[in-house]
Amino acid sequence: MGQPEPVDDPRLVLASVLLDGDESWTVCRALRDATGAVVDVTYLHASRTAEAAVGLGPLAGRRMLDIVPEAAGAVLPVMREAFETGERREVVFSSITRDGQWTWPGWTALTIRPHGDDAVVQWRDATTEHNSSLATRRTETRLRALLENAGEVIAVLSPDGSAPLYLSPSLPRVLGHTEPGGGLTARVHPDDKELVEQTFERLATGGPGEVAELEVRLQHADGRWLWVHARGTNHVSDPDVAGIVVNLWDVTERHGLAEQLRTQALEDPLTGLPNRRHIDAEVQRALLRTERTGACAGIVLCDVDHFKRVNDTWGHPAGDELLCLVAHRLRTVVRPTDTVGRLGGDEFVVVCEELSDPAELDAVTTRIQEALRGVYSVDGRDLAVTVTIGASCGDHTSSATELLSEADTALYEAKRTGRDRSQVFDHKVHLRSRDRTAKETALRRSVADGDLRLHFQPTVDLRSHAVTGAEALLRWQHPTHGLVHPAAFLPLAEESSLIVDIGRWVLGAAMAQAATWHNPANGSTSAAAPAPPAVSINVSGRHLTHPGLLQHLDEALSASGLDPHRVELEITETVVLQDLDLTGRVLREVRARGMRVALDDFGTGYSSLTWLQRLPVDTVKLDRSFIADLLSSGDSHTHDILRGVTSLAHALGKRVVAEGVETTEQHAMVLTLGCDHAQGFLYGRPAPGDPFTRPVWPAEAVKDA
Repeated sequence: MGQPEPVDDPRLVLASVLLDGDESWTVCRALRDATGAVVDVTYLHASRTAEAAVGLGPLAGRRMLDIVPEAAGAVLPVMREAFETGERREVVFSSITRDGQWTWPGWTALTIRPHGDDAVVQWRDATTEHNSSLATRRTETRLRALLENAGEVIAVLSPDGSAPLYLSPSLPRVLGHTEPGGGLTARVHPDDKELVEQTFERLATGGPGEVAELEVRLQHADGRWLWVHARGTNHVSDPDVAGIVVNLWDVTERHGLAEQLRTQALEDPLTGLPNRRHIDAEVQRALLRTERTGACAGIVLCDVDHFKRVNDTWGHPAGDELLCLVAHRLRTVVRPTDTVGRLGGDEFVVVCEELSDPAELDAVTTRIQEALRGVYSVDGRDLAVTVTIGASCGDHTSSATELLSEADTALYEAKRTGRDRSQVFDHKVHLRSRDRTAKETALRRSVADGDLRLHFQPTVDLRSHAVTGAEALLRWQHPTHGLVHPAAFLPLAEESSLIVDIGRWVLGAAMAQAATWHNPANGSTSAAAPAPPAVSINVSGRHLTHPGLLQHLDEALSASGLDPHRVELEITETVVLQDLDLTGRVLREVRARGMRVALDDFGTGYSSLTWLQRLPVDTVKLDRSFIADLLSSGDSHTHDILRGVTSLAHALGKRVVAEGVETTEQHAMVLTLGCDHAQGFLYGRPAPGDPFTRPVWPAEAVKDA
């Protein structure tokens, strides 16, 4: 091995002295080929630390690639560049081992300081530095991946929000833009711009760390409007940020769901009209506006007459179609300022604003009723429809609850007095409604407390003069008014479900009482033994069509042990008119149980003699008004009509009962007409208990009549 060549540059000599000691360094000279390219280096000097680290003895005079051939790949190109440019270069490479002699594991850094063809090369252990750099690069890579795939956009904007200083890589995926022209604020919906400007002003003036959140609409690249939740934080004073940091989340789907829920909460799903909750708020707003305008606000409730029949006859789809048609017609007839809603079922509402005075509400209800009344084409068939209307009017001193309640009271009154009409609320109507409600409450309580009573009026055979049965007549033992006749409370009960509870009680009580009766001759002129007495029980229209009627009959028969042949149910013409087919089916079930059926008050309504043939009726009861007319009017036509009805009934196998016989003259007349049985004060007044154990009509006087 030769002597080391001298170092010409005194700066290199000084560097070698300064770097001696614990530092690892060498001074080397470039070796060039014929073309002048650096192909290796020769070590001129080396520190003790460098020689100890290499472990191959003195380095001076030796070539780098002879000692460490592996340096040809990682180190030599960088050294060649340093010699060619004359500039300092650094290289970090994995520590090279040869035959297990290299003592530095990990990573090594070389700093090359060239001067001509000579250079000082310093070594250092760069393992920690390299690992830290690698971790930083990995963190940056992961961060970029997160930013590119995040569900939010991160932006740094100028303090006024006008210019973007940084936009995260997720921007194109979320908003469809790589960098929106004019910045993000240029994409804000016009209706939200003022809110955004105010928010940025507050962020800028609030100082470091000021935070604000809001939800606004931004335009996507394809033109859609997206709802975004924005959170801005003031980092203007931070020199590394120098702006407002904004985080944006796309919340369009959440807004859509919220809007859907809001719509469902405030909109009727069938007709699309505002529902009750929406209408309550609308009425309250309308009333508040009257304080400013001095006008009135009105409520109009519209109820489709006999809507249940449409559902029952044609099915619920037809009923739904009809409701949609009514809703459409109602929307076309109201003023632009009015609000149409559906409260449920077949009940619609109109909120009327700017009424000059309460009297104007009458004209509104008339116009609505005329528009809704008419023929509707439903499922290929024409249906004639009428509506019943209740209305009320008020101002800011009223509440929405009061106004709706008043309109509902007026609607109830219009229904009570007949349908296809309108009623505007007044205080007299209110007082009647309140009285009716109080009476209904008292009646319901009395039914529960057992305050109902039955009186019985006898029925006689006109030819044998025998008492053959009795009609059960209801009374109410009122706690303060005493005994109340049915005309004073049954119409009220008929309007509610209470009539079914009362009817059920009457069936049980009447059959239980009849089971105790034993019928003596009671003035009969016949030597034959009298038939067991029968009981006649009136059944209301609502109870007759109630699903539980037949069960109620079976329960009463079972509890009393009464022979069904001793029971006769009485129905009126008005009941038959409600649904002839349904009535016929129910009465056939009654007859199948062995009970009889009577058509009561015959001749007072729209009687049709064909009913006597179509319906399973055993008895026809002539109304008392005909009997009263027989003698008072002297009209021979009445006499002939009754005789014809009696004859026809007999021809159809029906028996005929005359009601309201009070004098012997009337007795003689109905006997002459051919009636079979009779009832009236002449034979006995209604009274509690057994009608066969008390004296009844003066048989001897009637015989002589």
